Amino acid sequence: MLRRDFLSLAAMGAGGLALPASFGTPVAAQELLTVMDVASKKRLSDAALNAATAAGATYCDVRVGRYLRQFVITREATVQNIVNTESTGVGVRVIADGAWGFAATNSLTTEAVAAAARQAVAIAKANAPTLSAPVQLAPTPGVGEVTWRTPITKNAMEVPIEQKVELLMGVNSAAMAAGADFINSMLFLVNEQKYFASTDGSYIDQDVHRIWAPSTATAIDKTTGKFRSRDGLSAPMGMGYEYLDGDASGKFTTPNGVINYGKSYD
Repeated sequence: MLRRDFLSLAAMGAGGLALPASFGTPVAAQELLTVMDVASKKRLSDAALNAATAAGATYCDVRVGRYLRQFVITREATVQNIVNTESTGVGVRVIADGAWGFAATNSLTTEAVAAAARQAVAIAKANAPTLSAPVQLAPTPGVGEVTWRTPITKNAMEVPIEQKVELLMGVNSAAMAAGADFINSMLFLVNEQKYFASTDGSYIDQDVHRIWAPSTATAIDKTTGKFRSRDGLSAPMGMGYEYLDGDASGKFTTPNGVINYGKSYD
């Protein structure tokens, strides 16, 4: 196999590995801009809490999750893939008869969530005889109904896909102009809409944003056939699209002249 073919196939394989089917159901880009109603999440949570305690749980917590992801994958002058996915579900955790029990469902109905809670209690009671000592939680006061959001200034899901492709094509062009023979660049964007509720009295709504812009450049010595690959310096960040604005205040230069990146990347 020629080295060029090997590198091409390896890059294609890496792109495929970056998008496992378990990442969710494909959705239209417009779905990435929608938000699950807080009242709906509280209603589902209450259904689980009430069903669990009615079945004998002394403690219960619920996690309602909606996970939105967008992947933009390019290679040299080609856009290899653009994928938008969504995954949703509810997880229930209980203590009954001094033992833990867990259950989950991807059906967002009060009936399905209540059934999952009862299943978690049944599992806990089945586990109880195997315990050497009952589970004891440290006292935790409830916080009531509160909200936390990643402090972003630019929602990456709202940025037009054309702008994202233009950014990656610019990365690839710069790498090729600098002598790279192959270049892969990608954007991985995540919005986690999470809701936590417990019998301690907490109802916590969370809106979490993450961004990652990895890239890999490969240069080949045409005389010897030797090659080297280097990865970009982007790290996964809990930020919005402002991470890619290249703000000088988010970067610093070491004494040897190397640029290091903190809360800004370009």
